[in-house]
Order: sequence, then structure tokens, then C-alpha cells
Amino acid sequence: MTATVSIEALNAPAPRRPRAGLSRWTWLLLGVIAAILLIWEAAVSWLHLVPEAFLPPPTAVFAAFLQLLVDPEFWQAFAFSMQNLLIGLVLAVVVGVTVGLAVGWSPVLRFTVAPFLWLLYSTPKVALAPLFILVLGLGNESKIALVFLLAVFPIILNTMEGAVTVHASLVSAGRVYGVNGVALGWKVILPATLPYSLAGIQRGAALGFTGEVLGEFLGGTGGLGHMLEFAAYQFQMDEAIAMVIVMVIIANLTLALIAVLRKRLAPWYDDRQIMGRT
Repeated sequence: MTATVSIEALNAPAPRRPRAGLSRWTWLLLGVIAAILLIWEAAVSWLHLVPEAFLPPPTAVFAAFLQLLVDPEFWQAFAFSMQNLLIGLVLAVVVGVTVGLAVGWSPVLRFTVAPFLWLLYSTPKVALAPLFILVLGLGNESKIALVFLLAVFPIILNTMEGAVTVHASLVSAGRVYGVNGVALGWKVILPATLPYSLAGIQRGAALGFTGEVLGEFLGGTGGLGHMLEFAAYQFQMDEAIAMVIVMVIIANLTLALIAVLRKRLAPWYDDRQIMGRT
């Protein structure tokens, strides 16, 4: 009886941490942010240590942020950027997951193709942005191409690493039940590599949004990056900083959405296992 109780005690799930700790750290973070904003406001508005033309106070930035939310031009630029980002990410996910699964599962492709993928991944792709703009023009095509180029490689490499880690017993079990060929990849390998693919998609989304803004900033006729460039050239620093804050919010909301999807689609997997192997 004692041994049984001990084994059940060992197998029992670890107790969850109380939410009081989480709220304590949240309040600490909010306090730090409030302190930074207060020091910023004091240095610019009260002590005049920095000219407002170069660094507007938080109150002016907040007013510009609210003005953006009621500006129709901002929402047109938002729709333009999000459309390009979505198309580029969908293409990157389809290509990245397909290529990653093929290279990761095939020893021949892993030996011949994987080194070139790592070489391309290490190439500073941002330097290719002017070339994309010259070849594809100032419209949507160059922005979608930049999003795709920056997002696809993290997805490929993460999926490839996930396919390599698929345990042979899963594959053997699938073959016992008559699953072979493409069906084996769809029903066995893809679900096993899903956490890795979603982690790559999360990284690719962040890099893809950077590519979208960069393309609009370097040569664009619309989008959030173009609005940021125009505000900076007009020396409207309050609007420029407000645009940066908008971009930070969009990027973090995108990453949070993908993180929620990863927990819903692969709740059995621990993020630390992925970080430790990739």
C-alpha cells in the first residue's frame, strides 16, 4: 500500500503556481513603465533637457496615437500592410513546411540541400531589399516578396529540425497500420513536427513584418512604413513615435496569436524542448 501511494504521489502533476506571483510581476512591470514615462515627461516638458522637436513628451505621443486611430489614411495603410503580410506569410508557411518536411525526413536531401538552406539563411537578406524593389516595383509584389524571403527560412529550418527528431517508433507504428508514402508524412510526421513548425512560423512572422515595413520604408506608395517615413521626413516626431508604437503592438499581437495557436494545436509539447534542440 505504501509503495502504491508513493508511486501515485510521484506521478501526480506538479501543483500550479499561485497567480499572486504573476500579478506581482505584472504590477512591477507596470511600475517600471510608469517610471520611465514619468522621467521622460519630466526631462522634456518640465526640465527641458531635450528639445521637444527631437523628442516629444509622452503626452504628445499619446495624443498623436489617438489621432492616428481616427485617421482614415492610417486604416488604409494598415490594410495595405496587413494584406501584404498575410499573403507573404501564407506562401512562406506552405513552402516552408513542405520543404522542411521533405529535407528533414529524406537523408539524401538533408545531405545535399540542407547546407545550402543554412547558407541562404545566414545571408543578410535585408541587403536584397533594394534589388527586390527595383525588379518588382513599388507595389505589393516587392513587399510580399520581402515578407516571404524573410519568413520562409525560419519555418523551413525549424520544420526540418522537427522532422529529424521524429522518433522511429512513431513511423514504425504508422507503417504497421498501413500508412506509407505521402500519407505517412501527413498523418505521422507532420503532427509530430507541428510544435517546431509553429515556433518557426512565430519567428518568421516577426521577421516578415520587419520585411514589410522595410520595403515600405525604402520604396513604397502606401503602408505603415511609408507613413512612418513621411512623418519622419516632415519632422513630425510625435506621429513617427506613435507609428513605431503601433508597429510594436501589431508585431506582439501577431506573436501572441501564434503562441495561442501553438498551445491549442500542440498542448502536449513544452517550449523549452524546442528551444533546447533548435
